[in-house]
Amino acid sequence: MRSYKKYMVLFFSLGTMAFQSCNKTIDIAPVENNTSGAFYSNEIEIKQAALGIYARLGRNGTNTDFATEYFWLASENRSDLFYLGGETSAQNDQLDLRKYLITSNTTIVSTIFARLYQVIKEANNLLYYTKEGEYMRYRAEAKFLRAYAYSELARSFGPTAIITKPIENREAILLPRAPLTEIYALIIDDLNYAAANLAKTYTGIDAGRVGNLAAKALLGQVYMTMAGYPMNDATAYAKAETAFSGIITDVAPRFGPVYANLFTVANENKFDLFSIQFSSGNVGTGSSLPGYITSSSSTGNPFPEWMYNSYTLQGQDIRVDTLLIKEMKLAKDLRFRASIDTGFYNAVLKPDGSNASIRVIVLKNIVTKFLEKDPGNDKIKAWNDGPRNFPIIRDADVYLLYAESLIQNGKAGQAKEYVDKIRVRAGLTALSAAPTMADIKRERRFEFIGEGRRYFDLVRWGEAEAISTLSAFKTHYFSTSNAVAPTKRDLLLPIPQNELKTRNNWQQNFNY
Repeated sequence: MRSYKKYMVLFFSLGTMAFQSCNKTIDIAPVENNTSGAFYSNEIEIKQAALGIYARLGRNGTNTDFATEYFWLASENRSDLFYLGGETSAQNDQLDLRKYLITSNTTIVSTIFARLYQVIKEANNLLYYTKEGEYMRYRAEAKFLRAYAYSELARSFGPTAIITKPIENREAILLPRAPLTEIYALIIDDLNYAAANLAKTYTGIDAGRVGNLAAKALLGQVYMTMAGYPMNDATAYAKAETAFSGIITDVAPRFGPVYANLFTVANENKFDLFSIQFSSGNVGTGSSLPGYITSSSSTGNPFPEWMYNSYTLQGQDIRVDTLLIKEMKLAKDLRFRASIDTGFYNAVLKPDGSNASIRVIVLKNIVTKFLEKDPGNDKIKAWNDGPRNFPIIRDADVYLLYAESLIQNGKAGQAKEYVDKIRVRAGLTALSAAPTMADIKRERRFEFIGEGRRYFDLVRWGEAEAISTLSAFKTHYFSTSNAVAPTKRDLLLPIPQNELKTRNNWQQNFNY
């Protein structure tokens, strides 16, 4: 694990120039001018190139990483789990996302789009400059990461351009928005290739790199997405069941028995199948997500007992739904204390207690799942230097998605075992009967708080359900603000304006 992260230090740094020089369009370097071919000359370089693809999901030479921008701000922040306790003048994109006020010019939307295409570009380069039959593991990793990038583009932006090799920019801007059926066909093909050419998992210095289990788990998730809105392909449920049933036994050893232990640095890469890797040390490989937990002044530290003195925050005052808090407390759900804090002291208690009288408890329901509560940690150097990995696919994803596919295929009795595993780990009793979709929805809501699943779940469960759920939440928490009611348009992000202005064959997403 540590050696892998040391590799990532290099490639987060190398990614800086490439990402910052991206020209805001689908940035594919011309083949005849691309010097990449000279780089892919031996296994060491190809391994480095593969690691470089992973690095695009991290800080990548910027202040924030993909998990913060995409899963926290553009996904969880727009769901019915979080609300704004107050507004600050910082990070206005967050406000626009939360209030459904984003436009095609919203910077964070362009950044997410560009990041995903950067992953695709780097994967295409590796695949283009290596031959089939050689370096199969690295080619399989590239296929997995390309499939992952396209899967996020599909569910967040809808149809978009398919690019499978390095091409010139003038060619790229002529590409149409391919239909979702074609995009998912590519994703499925890439994931099957990855599954056939990777070991189940990797450990030691390769811990954190994707394996066969990750490829098949992502394939199952893709089928579940296809089965829901907007494709509504009911045949995909059976395909998802098949994908998950093929790995369910192998995933069992990666099912952590204690929920709180899933999110510690000591246990990273033990219970998840695919996660974004982070490490502290002020070398550009730390997580920026802890900096967006709640708001403070640019020089203030709201968590003096948890974080070192110079820690500051960058975000809005994002808090967890009060009704959800009450529900989890009433159920005595162990996931509550492992994921959420309800307050913190605004000053450190000195050993002699001399400043105890000025210590005030600040009551805020905030997700602290990814906050390293260690004021003595001298490796964390900045607000965006958090050490904790961000899980994209972990044990509960497989169990709950498999259970959901079984229910949809009329096999709810078989699904009970997997829902009960999740519940018992959370300190709840096993279900008294076969699970229903209501059980699945409740467990997913509690299990993945802060992990960016909720918004995508609501969308795939149906247009009407998503809009009504989000609208009711908006009415409850934003009735006096300038937030607007979410509509069908908010089930996708807009295509960035800087993409539309370079081509005349793309139409903007609905109602943007």
